[in-house]
Amino acid sequence: MKTALAVRPVDVVRADPARYGRMLRRALWTDEALALLPGDYGWNDGGCLLLADALCSLLGADARLIAVVGNGTLTGQHFAVQVSVRFENWYLDADGAARHDTLVRRWERVERVRGARLTPAANATLCPGTPRDAGVSERIARFVWRRTTVAREPRRKSV
Repeated sequence: MKTALAVRPVDVVRADPARYGRMLRRALWTDEALALLPGDYGWNDGGCLLLADALCSLLGADARLIAVVGNGTLTGQHFAVQVSVRFENWYLDADGAARHDTLVRRWERVERVRGARLTPAANATLCPGTPRDAGVSERIARFVWRRTTVAREPRRKSV
């Protein structure tokens, strides 16, 4: 009799968050993945909440939806997912996995969000027109599962 070990997606993330982030980024910045988004949205311009909802669905209770806020408001400039890994938090979005300071610095420097900080998403308001659709997020979750958990990145040989 064959037995299969149940692999929880969050365990794949926790095993090596940086590696998982590379796989996630590589999977999401493809035409196939971008076609999952409605309209002309991209992962960092409207689709981030759809992705964050998908990742929360995939990772379960071990994931926490967070928002990047700034510019003197509590308007969510970006949404990501927080996962605790060995006494530190990692944040997942379409750009991969990042620690707190790296994510905040990216949104300050690259996206020009003054005073960027992270807060639970429940504390943030949505920008008008930000798409949120459970069906789309479910399709994204299935895509992410297939691309990051089932067909994992091969390990690099050490020299």
